[in-house]
Amino acid sequence: MKNLKQLTAITLCSVFAAMQVSYAAIDTGLGVGNGGAVINTTDGNFAGMTTGVNSATLNFKGNSHVNWNTLNVNGNETLNFNGNDGTNGLVILNTVNQGMSNIYGQINTNNNIGKLIISNPNGVMFDGAKFTTAGDTMITTKNMTGVDVNNITDGTWGTLVDPATNNLVNVQILNNSDFGVGGEFTIIAPKFVGDSSKITAGNGLKLITANGADYVAQGKSLTQNKGVTFLKAMDINGNVEVVNNIGALSVSNGTKINGDLKAEVGGYAHLYGADENNKINITGDADITGHGQQLILRNAKVDGDVKMQNDGGFVEINNLTAEKNVNLKTTGWQPINHQKYDHFVHVVGNTDIAGDLNIESAQNIHIGNYEVTKDPYASATVNEWGGNLLPGKLNVGGDIKAEVTQGGHITTTIDTTAKNVDYTAKSYNDGTRTYGGNILSDGKAKITADTYKFKSDGYIGGLKTSGGYTVDDKVVHVMEEYQFIPDDTTSHEYLLINGGTISKLETPKKSADGNDVHTYIKSNNDLLVNGANAGVVNLTAPDKKITVTGDVHAKEINVGGRTGTLQLDFPNRDFTTNYTNIRDGVVKTIAPNEEITYNLTNAPSGYNAPDFHQTDGTNTTYLVGPGAPQPQPTPDNPKPPTDDNVRTMVVIPDDPTRPMANTPVAYAADLDEDDEMPCRKNVDGSVTVVRAYPMMGD
Repeated sequence: MKNLKQLTAITLCSVFAAMQVSYAAIDTGLGVGNGGAVINTTDGNFAGMTTGVNSATLNFKGNSHVNWNTLNVNGNETLNFNGNDGTNGLVILNTVNQGMSNIYGQINTNNNIGKLIISNPNGVMFDGAKFTTAGDTMITTKNMTGVDVNNITDGTWGTLVDPATNNLVNVQILNNSDFGVGGEFTIIAPKFVGDSSKITAGNGLKLITANGADYVAQGKSLTQNKGVTFLKAMDINGNVEVVNNIGALSVSNGTKINGDLKAEVGGYAHLYGADENNKINITGDADITGHGQQLILRNAKVDGDVKMQNDGGFVEINNLTAEKNVNLKTTGWQPINHQKYDHFVHVVGNTDIAGDLNIESAQNIHIGNYEVTKDPYASATVNEWGGNLLPGKLNVGGDIKAEVTQGGHITTTIDTTAKNVDYTAKSYNDGTRTYGGNILSDGKAKITADTYKFKSDGYIGGLKTSGGYTVDDKVVHVMEEYQFIPDDTTSHEYLLINGGTISKLETPKKSADGNDVHTYIKSNNDLLVNGANAGVVNLTAPDKKITVTGDVHAKEINVGGRTGTLQLDFPNRDFTTNYTNIRDGVVKTIAPNEEITYNLTNAPSGYNAPDFHQTDGTNTTYLVGPGAPQPQPTPDNPKPPTDDNVRTMVVIPDDPTRPMANTPVAYAADLDEDDEMPCRKNVDGSVTVVRAYPMMGD
């Protein structure tokens, strides 16, 4: 091979200018001991090479194609690409014929180079390298030897698998390599690995890996195509786009993306921070689309919106901090089988979302997490499901809206806080059995919101230990097997909320088997139910107030526990109410629009104070009625009568000195002997509720 590196730039330029044809064999003197860097041919726009100590500079006067026999740069060496003065936006295509290109040193361009392309079907590795270009850059394993340099598109590539190793051909950026690309940085290869390096791309980084059509053409299956795009401990400035139609994406170990991340993958997308100290950080939006496998964002912080959508696969966020909205969706439906990751959206661990959380799943949604300890599909010796629930907490600054569309559950097993909560769980029938359609909890996780909407095709409530199975086992069983439990009364527990307003509570009144459909809800604080169309509703709020009013329809409402105050809207009720009178322990039933008679009793203060309670030493009486009498004016605090005062003060004409009456189980509003008033006084001193006293604002 002829060595022309001693020729001067003037001599070369003169020769090239005269001949305007391709030239052979130019040894740059770089990469000695590492395969070398030898130019095979160039086109006529190549304007010659100058060399210095451990450096070579290639000069161009127009778009050029440089065909290299080998292209390698050692750690102490520099390869420069310069457009001559007077040129601008040049495209320089470099194609490599033999061996992987190993770049340990520097590659630079001047401002006249608009796009630098390195094409090597054998792979390209940057290890501790420094790469600086003013314009766009493309690194690819596509064979571009016969490509017209004036008509270059991203396209696909010819070589996918190294015949010697049967491994995917790759581009690698490793070990503190530092890329500064002024324009767009595009990498096109079957496999890309970025590890512990920095990339700055002014117009973004685009990773095109494992083109689906080409990969299938090579006879490869999905299972052979794992982990073809790796970003590990990377520091990337600029937007990142991953196009990986059949392969997988792995982002790990504290990778930082100062911009948006947009990815479309055919395989899994695992964005894992190893732990709290190695979080993935994305300063912009994270938009990830999958096609049937796993999408997981774990131990991560995203300053923008998060959007994860999968065509029938598994979607999970875990220990995520999101400063805006989070949207999770898995749209496809898969037959019920042991490949359970096809059917879930998981919200796991300690997650904080500043905006709204919207979840849509074809089958299951689990706000919480568990580990499976018994799997009947995993071993012939195991014929039952079992597992352990795992801890966590979900805080959402905005609203949570979750919907199961085709036969799963919405299950909550970690404390959850949001402004408003809206759950919808729809069942699915395959002609043999009905799947899912329940809103469940472990009976311990607390949901805190201002308003709640629950719509279910089946049971709403918690699960409890019974029949030798723990709550954890039951959660795993119903989630993994999509059980439909519309009439689960023997193993029920209450779904726990922290007070607020239930504005929608919707279930069928009867199951397909003709059984009552039950709802069990327990509130830690005052509870208002002003919207329902359900079967049997079971409510409890120990020592707190329950108000049922407005557009509420049900077969019956059962009030259990030691509720401090029960206030019903009597007019137009179409449900039966059952509660226990603690004075005698007798269950009282109020039929729709029934007239109810109570014995009177007097409070020590002589009136029904808002904080008045009667007890039997253990339990607190709850009271029924639409409005409470107010205290009478006292000489120390005179208050002139008003229409409202007159209507709410209890005055018994035959004994005006008698203090205002209290009822043990009902607020009796506006006692009067006039039968047209809401309540009437009976001869025996009892009170009958004829109709409800008007609610405030009526």
